[in-house]
Amino acid sequence: MLNPRSPLPLYHQLADIISERILSGKYPPGQAIPSETALAGQYRIGRPTVRQAMDLLAQKKLIVRKRGSGTFVQSPAPKVDLFSLAGTSQAFFTRGITIEKTIVTPVTRQSVNDQPDNPFNHSSAYFLSRLIWAQNTPVLKEDIFLDPEMFRGLDRVDLGTESLSRTVAEVYHLAPESGTQVFTVAPPDAETARLLELKPDTPLLTVSRELNFPDAPRAVYAVLYCRTDRFAFSQTIGSLS
Repeated sequence: MLNPRSPLPLYHQLADIISERILSGKYPPGQAIPSETALAGQYRIGRPTVRQAMDLLAQKKLIVRKRGSGTFVQSPAPKVDLFSLAGTSQAFFTRGITIEKTIVTPVTRQSVNDQPDNPFNHSSAYFLSRLIWAQNTPVLKEDIFLDPEMFRGLDRVDLGTESLSRTVAEVYHLAPESGTQVFTVAPPDAETARLLELKPDTPLLTVSRELNFPDAPRAVYAVLYCRTDRFAFSQTIGSLS
């Protein structure tokens, strides 16, 4: 039950109770949550307090409101392995998720400056920016930098229709052998927020990725901006030896 003497607000206490039931499986995905009226009566609190608790659970992506139907436990977001050496498109494909790509900036050779984490800083690289769409929603933005000598002629390839990873494999006969990723969470810049259809202050998962090729370490560098409200982006960890 709720404790009115607790320094924790009543709505927060109720949200914690329902959250525990969801996480423990007592309220499984897809199950309806009792109505605001029912919860208010059960816990002897006002409906505005219940509504605050529901708002908090909705912010945590634990419940979803369906107009005219009620409130339900949110089903887990589909997982996409974000660290796929086969490429971003393949990561979605292996999960049976159909995607579309929109080119924001076509492949051009650009000077890179004021990007200390970028291996091409103070030099030049091929640059490509594109959006990945799934379920009619922009879910990921990729800014990709590639070694201009290693991938000479890439600016003549239509990467709006062709797969970048397939082009690297079939045209340049190359495949990455390893890579590293760095994960951060921060609000996006205004342009990225606009492209991903997010409010500017929305926290966004940002992944900085380096790919190493035989005799060519850090030949590809990418920054991925990922919406986590539609997909759970994961990374597979191999066995330890």
